[in-house]
Amino acid sequence: MKKKTHEPKGIDEGVLFEAIKDNMSPHAVAAIAAYLDTATSTVGCNNPTVSSQVAWFAQGLRELVGGDEAFNRLCDELGL
Repeated sequence: MKKKTHEPKGIDEGVLFEAIKDNMSPHAVAAIAAYLDTATSTVGCNNPTVSSQVAWFAQGLRELVGGDEAFNRLCDELGL
């Protein structure tokens, strides 16, 4: 089941994700997304807006590395 996500207001996601892409390796991006996924699924958060925004960011990072298949491959290579 896909998590409900909520894009933060007033953000230019193109600029945000382009900066990440220009400055981080795909492996680093995948690792961040994996840890964010863990934070929202196992640890949880008592603020649904925050959880939604973190899930939105993690999904954007997964898309940045090429989608779920590429994300899973990168995580496997990292042992995550």
